[in-house]
Amino acid sequence: MGALAWGYAVDLTQRHCMSVPVYIITLASATQRRAFQEVQAQHLGFSPIWHPAMGVNDFSDDIFLQHAFSWQRPLKKTEVACFMSHLQIWRNIAAGTTPAVVLEDDVILGGNWLESIQTLASHAQADFICLEAWGKKVLGVEQTVDHLKLQSLCLNSAGAAAYMLWPAGAQRLLLQYERYGVALADAFINQVDGWSAWQLVPANVVQMNVAPLYGILPPTHSDSLIAREKYPSAVPPAIGIIFIMKWRRFKGELNKALRRVSMFWCTKRGYVPYLDYDHQ
Repeated sequence: MGALAWGYAVDLTQRHCMSVPVYIITLASATQRRAFQEVQAQHLGFSPIWHPAMGVNDFSDDIFLQHAFSWQRPLKKTEVACFMSHLQIWRNIAAGTTPAVVLEDDVILGGNWLESIQTLASHAQADFICLEAWGKKVLGVEQTVDHLKLQSLCLNSAGAAAYMLWPAGAQRLLLQYERYGVALADAFINQVDGWSAWQLVPANVVQMNVAPLYGILPPTHSDSLIAREKYPSAVPPAIGIIFIMKWRRFKGELNKALRRVSMFWCTKRGYVPYLDYDHQ
C-alpha cells in the first residue's frame, strides 16, 4: 500500500462505479489521516461518504454522564464519542435497503479492496462482515462467496474499524442500543446474539497502529485518541452503579465462558492474515 509519501500511482482507467456506500469516520483535527484516506480512495477508485466524527466537545458533560456508566466499566468521553459516531451511521444504514461499509480514518486498505466489497455486497448473505485483521479471533464455520472466504465470528472477535453492515444488522444494533445503551463500539458489536456475523479471511484492511505487525510502515500518525485519554469520568459513580457495572461484567464473562464451551469443538482461535494484492 501507499500513502502521500508512498507515491500512489492512480490509474483512472481502473476506476469503478461504487454502488456500495462507504462511510469514513473522520475527525476534523486529524488532517493527515483525512489526506491519506482521500489519496487511498482515489487510488482504489471509490468516492467515500465523509462522516464527521463526534468529538468530546460536541456534547455536554451532562449528556456524557447519561452514558458513562452504561457498560461494564466507566467509559471515557472519547469512547462515548466514538460509539455515537458509529451509531449515527447505523441509523443511516438501517433506514436504507443496501449494505454499506464503515471505516475509521486510521485504516489501510488492500489493493483488491473495492472488488471484494462489490462481490460481498452482491452475493453475501450476512448481517455483518468484519474486514480487518486485528489480534486473535475465534472463528467457526466457513463459506465461500465467489472467490472470497468467510468464517463465522464467535466470542469477541469483531472490530469496529472496518466492517460491512446490512440494514437488518443495523436494526439489530439499534435495538440493542435501545435496550442496553452505550458501550465500547467493538464490544457492543460483539455482544449481538443470533445474527449472521462473518470475518473475511484473509482480511483486506488493517489499522495503522498494528500495521507494523504485518510488515507495513504506517503512513501517518497512528496513536489512538481514545488511548491518549487515560481516565474515565472525573465524577465517580454511586455505589449502586458500581455494583451494577460489576454485575454486568460478571454476566458478560459468564456468557462468554458458556459460549466458549458450547463452541469448543467447532471453532478455532488464531490470527487472521492480512493480504494486500498490490504486493503479491
